[in-house]
Amino acid sequence: MKDTKEAPPPRSQRNSVEAAAYTIPTDLVDLPSRGKFYPKGHPLHKVDVVEVRYMTTKEEDVLLNQSFIEKGIVLDKLIENILVNKNIDVSTLLLGDKNAIIINARKNAYGEKYTFSYMCVNCYAENEHTTDLSKLDYRGSEDIQFTDNGTFFIDLPVSKASLEVGLLTTKDEIEIGKKMQQKTKHGLASEPTVERYRKIIKSINGEQDPLVIANFVSNMPIRDSRALTKMYIKHNPDVDFVYENSCTNCGNVNKGGVPLTGNFFWLDD
Repeated sequence: MKDTKEAPPPRSQRNSVEAAAYTIPTDLVDLPSRGKFYPKGHPLHKVDVVEVRYMTTKEEDVLLNQSFIEKGIVLDKLIENILVNKNIDVSTLLLGDKNAIIINARKNAYGEKYTFSYMCVNCYAENEHTTDLSKLDYRGSEDIQFTDNGTFFIDLPVSKASLEVGLLTTKDEIEIGKKMQQKTKHGLASEPTVERYRKIIKSINGEQDPLVIANFVSNMPIRDSRALTKMYIKHNPDVDFVYENSCTNCGNVNKGGVPLTGNFFWLDD
């Protein structure tokens, strides 16, 4: 009787099938914002984690893309590549959530240890410090009420105005930068504080007119400005980058923020 058993597919075909079947591992990133600061309808509204893929050689090519580097969008492109949910617009991500995703990507690709150099503020000696990226905490206040738009309210001490405040996104930062460049180009003061206030303040005593907000911001008393900045920083969820390290030369304890330098995604070895 003739054997009707089918022969196995050619090796090249089997390798192709196996390669196609390979699934890039993913990870879940806890968001500092816990989704509370995103407006209703946003993919991350009240979502406290986001799924991301591990970096591959494709992402290394993104990091080397000179066009992305020159435009200052290389990290945005990296995040865009690794987000599993493609409905999330990277430009709408809160800055603290972006930081958490970037740190997770680096940790999974190159390891948890990140070594950087810093100069002692006391003796100016150069030091090295290694941070464990997996142990960085999140900061941000929990004692605050949110609207469906992901905003919250701040009462100012001098004007007694009630401000509805939203957190800055990547898109906001880009627009602020462009406005500052335009003002500088025309010989005007760049006013970075004013431009940021115009972005974060959504309403004043219920009034949402941009002209009213702009006029208020330009005439805001210093005490109100400081109170607004203090409360914004307090409630702004982000990765806590603060480190402490003793100088090897003089023993002075240096405290600062972990710098995300050019070698953050590259190891010497």
